[in-house]
Amino acid sequence: MKFEKKQTVWAYLFLLPSLIGITVFYAVPYIMCIYNSLMSGGHFAGLDNYIAIFKNKSFLYALKNTMIFTVVAIPLLMIISFLIAQFLNSFEKITSFFRSAYLMPIVIPAASLIYIWQMLFNDYGVINNILNSLGFDTVHFFSSGFSMVMIILIYIWKNCGFCVILFTAGLANLPKSVHESAYLEGASSFRTTVKITLPLITPTTFFVFLMAVINSFRMFRESFSLFGTYPNENVYFLQNFINNNYNNFNYSQLSSSAIVMSIIFIGIMLAFFMYERKSDYLE
Repeated sequence: MKFEKKQTVWAYLFLLPSLIGITVFYAVPYIMCIYNSLMSGGHFAGLDNYIAIFKNKSFLYALKNTMIFTVVAIPLLMIISFLIAQFLNSFEKITSFFRSAYLMPIVIPAASLIYIWQMLFNDYGVINNILNSLGFDTVHFFSSGFSMVMIILIYIWKNCGFCVILFTAGLANLPKSVHESAYLEGASSFRTTVKITLPLITPTTFFVFLMAVINSFRMFRESFSLFGTYPNENVYFLQNFINNNYNNFNYSQLSSSAIVMSIIFIGIMLAFFMYERKSDYLE
């Protein structure tokens, strides 16, 4: 009994540095953010700041664009990554070089990536030069609806390799006998994937989804570098709204929008977590 208590004490001591870090750099700032969202001019404002931002057209544009990006980009990333992982899993052996190649987009500096995209898509870039030489008018990629497509493509290109590696690891751990039995029973590849493969790799899928959501909220750097502080309305995200309010010293609206953004993030996580728990229960 004493040995178990000693082990518990040592476990807490090892966890203490991480707990202090989380408290100081995450918990306390989040509590301060909640406090600032309820204050205005040094006085308690209740939900007035939240009501104000939901009446703000810039915030509504930012919220709409953020939701569109999340709903479109994350499923596309997961589907593409899973299909590539399925294809790679069909091979007996995958070289370490081939695996490493999929991780290259993660380590490429964002500045290099932005330079390439600007060189390709700006008004005097490679693509517009080709279009002009063929007799077409210049396409303003950075100020049109294509700007959202551009951010989605960058997000998928940058994160696809990491998700592929995760899915590949999950698929590699599946027992081959289950799939062989399904094929002997006459099940199609699509039915085997939907009814057997996907349910069996639910924990992996949940982790991939978690990383995809986290990385989707970290695309502000690329968006800011491409489109600047005040981008066109197609790519004006919640991070832009928060950044602009920070520059204008409007900490009440900044805090309120940050709390709304965190609630969206937590809501997405809880919904998928409940789905995973339900899948485990049905199994």
